[in-house]
Amino acid sequence: MSFNQFRLSSDILKGLKDVKIDSPSPLQKKIFKAVQEKKDLVINTSVEEKPESGYLISLLNEISKTERRQGTRAIVITGNKERAKSLDEWIWAIGYHASIESACITEDGKINEQLNTLSAGPVVIVATPGRLSELLENNRMIFREVQQMIVDQAELIEDWAAVDTISTRIIGKCQRIFTAAKDSKMIRDAENKMLKDPELVTLAKKKDPTVEITKPVLEPVITKDLTQYYINVPPRSKITTLMAHLENHNNDSVVIFTASRKTADRLYKILRKNNRRAVSLHEKLEKDVFNERFSRFTSGDVQNLLVGEMSAADLPLEHASQVINYDVPEEVSEYKLRAELVGDGKASRILSLVSKQDRNDINTICSSLGYAPEEVPLPKNVKEKLSGNGGNGKSKQNKRAISKTKPGKPSKPKKKAPKKIDELPRPTFDQLEGGRTGKPQKKGLFGFIKKLFK
Repeated sequence: MSFNQFRLSSDILKGLKDVKIDSPSPLQKKIFKAVQEKKDLVINTSVEEKPESGYLISLLNEISKTERRQGTRAIVITGNKERAKSLDEWIWAIGYHASIESACITEDGKINEQLNTLSAGPVVIVATPGRLSELLENNRMIFREVQQMIVDQAELIEDWAAVDTISTRIIGKCQRIFTAAKDSKMIRDAENKMLKDPELVTLAKKKDPTVEITKPVLEPVITKDLTQYYINVPPRSKITTLMAHLENHNNDSVVIFTASRKTADRLYKILRKNNRRAVSLHEKLEKDVFNERFSRFTSGDVQNLLVGEMSAADLPLEHASQVINYDVPEEVSEYKLRAELVGDGKASRILSLVSKQDRNDINTICSSLGYAPEEVPLPKNVKEKLSGNGGNGKSKQNKRAISKTKPGKPSKPKKKAPKKIDELPRPTFDQLEGGRTGKPQKKGLFGFIKKLFK
């Protein structure tokens, strides 16, 4: 997965290539999407994860598409001058082809020169809080066009009064972002003072906010004895396949992961229409609503939990009989996090519904694991519906094929190719459709003519 998916300008893509950044990490991707919501953010990350590729690329891209290159649009505050200089050089490299200038303001610079630099209106200012607040206060400077104020490595900030001074000098609407590897009371106080309803961005499982994060989160390991299954899904049959599978496992409590909130809400309505108890969750829900719905599932009041556009790492799951990937995750790490629910004994199996749009993702997962999940046949009633002949299990196409064989000479069975360990076998369907962006079958006169010549 590359940065092309973000529709970046050619100048920014060239800059990324210059610094040898080919693709975003899962966390950088999550940060990039969160930043575009224009909400205040608290990002749980360390410098090793290079969060700047998530929180600054969007703004630099927006600036690159305009003709104006003057006027400060972003202020990045860091805890030490070494980090400030490193970020300044990174921004200069990324923005080089787009002629985006940045300025570094730290204690070891000359005040008069730094004042002239600020007056020139560099697009991005990277600074330590003490020196920048001193310049702003002494010269009564304000910023009217700043769209982002980022406090990088908040756990290293000692002079929060200076950060507050800088924040008050920003006039107008501005997105404020804190990044931190661990939590503290000082950071919480600063968040309450400077941020408005901040959203937490993290790939780690949620912990007690009073406990400092001092150890990296270990990636879950999937063993070969894990009960993993998949179903090859025919065109326009994903919902039918899901409903038939749930019907065959009536007594199970099931967690169903989807790629979007819209899909989760749609499935919720379908499940309720079919008298199946369900709730849907996503990260944008109010905390009280989220907790109320989740408790209904964990208490056994409902059997089905629909999770839309949300990582398994952020789901405090206690138990489930089954985990279903309605949409196969794009990231191998996310599949592993969902599989961890099984590995911890919280579920008895994990099942993936594999459509045409899901095959690349599931094959990437198989390649990473070194072996493929076990295929489960389509539920019987789905096969009958597809055959369209009253449930005898044979389609018209199969009947024609049988009628062409000579009597007394049964057709010779074809030898099956050995199953590769790094990908699933190709499905027998000529076209598959997924839950994300499946294309409908062509209808009308063209579809009728096409059908005649099949």
